[in-house]
Amino acid sequence: GRLPAWVKRANRAHLNLVEQFAPFAALVLIAHVIGLSNAWTQWAAVAFFWLRIAHSLVMWIGFAAFPLRSVVFTGAWICILVLGWQVLAA
Repeated sequence: GRLPAWVKRANRAHLNLVEQFAPFAALVLIAHVIGLSNAWTQWAAVAFFWLRIAHSLVMWIGFAAFPLRSVVFTGAWICILVLGWQVLAA
């Protein structure tokens, strides 16, 4: 049978998280191995977590009045870039 639209959106949100989680996890693990932990890395990791929660909720409810999904997604990528910057600068 046909799946409800919210199920399809939830699946897309999950697939989208899988795409962003790999670079995030790699950078967090590298930072841990090299002993890197500072305000930037902590902020980026916490923000990434909450932005991804927000992204999943926005996708799940189908909020389309404003491109909020894209803004939240971009924010999560910025967190990944901050982590990468900190790892490369260490």
